[in-house]
Amino acid sequence: MIRKRPDFLAANRGKRFVAPGFVLLAHKRREDHPVAENTIRYGITVTKKIGNAVARNRMKRRFRALLAQVLPRQGIAGSTIS
Repeated sequence: MIRKRPDFLAANRGKRFVAPGFVLLAHKRREDHPVAENTIRYGITVTKKIGNAVARNRMKRRFRALLAQVLPRQGIAGSTIS
């Protein structure tokens, strides 16, 4: 999971997939990146336009659960997703 701003900015430089309700950003990491090459990293941000803190946290929990199911089977190794 990514948590630091530079990692989110790097993901923002990658591919952008827009869908109704959310935007998915994907970025292939450098070969010299300290995280293992076969690891898929992800980060979740939810804007304050989406309800209060409880609603935003609920949405992030649901996205994490979805990613835990989908990424092992369909994720691209060595990528960062935000």
